[in-house]
Amino acid sequence: MACKGHHHLVFRSAFGRLSIDSPRLYPCRRCQGDAPTFSPIANCLPERVSPELQYLEVKFAALMSYGLTVNVLQEVLPLDHVLAASSIRRQVTTLGRRLEAEQATDARQQAEAAASVRSPEIPEPSPIRAVGIDGGYLRRAGHRRRQDGWFEVIVGKSLRDQDAGHSFAYVHKLERRPADRMWNFLLREGVQPSQPVTFLSDGGDTVRFAQLGFGDRGDYVLDWFHIAMRVQNLEQMIKGRPAHSDGPSNTALIKTLHGAKWHLWHGCPFPALRRLESLGWDLGPEASPEEGKLLGKLEEFIVYLDNNRHFIVNYGDRYRHGEPIASGFVESAVNQVVSKRFVKRQQMAWRPRHAHNLLQIRTAVLNNQLRSYVERWYPSIAGEEGHRLAA
Repeated sequence: MACKGHHHLVFRSAFGRLSIDSPRLYPCRRCQGDAPTFSPIANCLPERVSPELQYLEVKFAALMSYGLTVNVLQEVLPLDHVLAASSIRRQVTTLGRRLEAEQATDARQQAEAAASVRSPEIPEPSPIRAVGIDGGYLRRAGHRRRQDGWFEVIVGKSLRDQDAGHSFAYVHKLERRPADRMWNFLLREGVQPSQPVTFLSDGGDTVRFAQLGFGDRGDYVLDWFHIAMRVQNLEQMIKGRPAHSDGPSNTALIKTLHGAKWHLWHGCPFPALRRLESLGWDLGPEASPEEGKLLGKLEEFIVYLDNNRHFIVNYGDRYRHGEPIASGFVESAVNQVVSKRFVKRQQMAWRPRHAHNLLQIRTAVLNNQLRSYVERWYPSIAGEEGHRLAA
């Protein structure tokens, strides 16, 4: 083959940068293709980065800021060049997209395998007890106005009896098919289509809309903790209300509030709403500033319950049978997935698409799944030899 010319190809590895002489050749007459020339070394090294260095870059970037990732890698690796935060950011974007596509492929394969097996008449119990869903907010890059300066991230986590559950996260506005993402997550968790699932959430507007997009499968439960905290807040405001001789006493108002809470505990939202509405009528239209705040909180609570009335269940019965009624486990997941990396001590803004890709990497790291996917993509780093190279 005739040679057209030479150029240097730079290959980055965990042990430094390697400059390779890459010739560009003319194909022979028998191997004539669409391209007039080709570079065999460039075809063999399309990524220009070793799998070990890619793994280390994205794993550290998922746990700390890009600047700290650069500092740590330069301290622990025998690199003869300066790493750039922009390069690590590009690696996160590339592997985040690849990881998301790979997880969707795994879910489809598991669904096909489950469909090929005849399901029993009585479905087996689900391997997970519930899935909790909550939201968090990130600062948006390039927006100075407060109302446009944030976007929401949806975080979910599975609850198991013994093992720790796995998490998933995505940017709400970028996900057009939340049901597919949820079912892919459930399939990876080992949940079959015939097994019902319980979904827990705090009843926020965005989370509620995301739940409705998951489809009609399983039970949707409003978190009891958020109901109880709102009732407690109203009770404290009633106790601080000045007593009136012509109106009902604070004790009578608290008794009505507790009656509404009793109905909610037993899964009866409509009697509870009637009691709360009567509580608002007892306060009267001519209210003091303190009562005005109380009426505002009461009306907000009524709207909250009315929007989530289909998700109010018999909490007492579920509690007696040991079934979950609170979503505290997913709130800790929001703090672990979002706050510790994107908010706390990280004074930077994010673009939604890049935050979405980084969330895929971070959840895979927290779920201890990133290593398995990288070994699947690059079998050469698996085993003892791969561990020595990664070290």
